[in-house]
Amino acid sequence: MKLFVLIMTLLALSSCQANEDKKNVSSENIISKKYFVKGMTCGGCIFGVKMALGKSETLKIVDKDIEVGQATLQFDKKNYEASTTDCEVTKSIEKETEFKVFLDKDHTKRACGS
Repeated sequence: MKLFVLIMTLLALSSCQANEDKKNVSSENIISKKYFVKGMTCGGCIFGVKMALGKSETLKIVDKDIEVGQATLQFDKKNYEASTTDCEVTKSIEKETEFKVFLDKDHTKRACGS
């Protein structure tokens, strides 16, 4: 039960920070990017990807929509550089989970790594 309360608290704090970040960026300055995450099968997987992205010290994500098999992330244009950001997202998720990140739905195009 304590673990459940801790997880819910972390999710709430993460949501509050994301909402605060969204308030500071106008919609015309937003880049939305979809990543396809191979190996995700459940809500626990979604939580793992959210936690992995949250651990990154270099990614500046304005908003995220994570569902089984894909992550749609939004970045402020000034903090997004396609190949660098895509590679950092990949490294963040793959470092903390067993999943593999791709730039296409068919899982053939990698942002970086093998």
